[in-house]
Amino acid sequence: MIATFRISEDDYAYAMKLFARPTPLRWALLAAIGVLLLLGVLIGGRNVWLAAVGGMVGMAIVLLATRLLTPAMARRHYRKYKAMHAEFQAELLDNGLRLMSPHGDGIVVWENVLKWRQNDRFVLIYPMPRLYHIVPKSIASQGFDLQGLLERLEQRVGPAF
Repeated sequence: MIATFRISEDDYAYAMKLFARPTPLRWALLAAIGVLLLLGVLIGGRNVWLAAVGGMVGMAIVLLATRLLTPAMARRHYRKYKAMHAEFQAELLDNGLRLMSPHGDGIVVWENVLKWRQNDRFVLIYPMPRLYHIVPKSIASQGFDLQGLLERLEQRVGPAF
């Protein structure tokens, strides 16, 4: 079953938020840094205290800026990425996922998928750490075997991260 879809600017921004969502490992790293900075504030001398407070403020600013800027940057990228405005097609195969557009046609074979993640609207399939294919879950309404895609990703690639 071949399903047809388009990725809108809103879709792209929403998918980018999913892409940018911190993993549990990143949250643990941020928490560890926060604890170290807090310890610096509580038990460090004056110079350590100043550096730790500065680190906490800097970390908060970076996290907030990232959260606020990600959707705006995604929208900007979408507007400049003309190929993303095209109509896409997806077909689930035994050996992978075939993705087609007016600009190309290829199969993302399971062995070349590094990782994947999903939310209520999309499945992101990563052939590289920072490159992903967006598959909207709404294509299930066209008869696309979304559950089969999720099962194959789980079996062939591993659990979603």
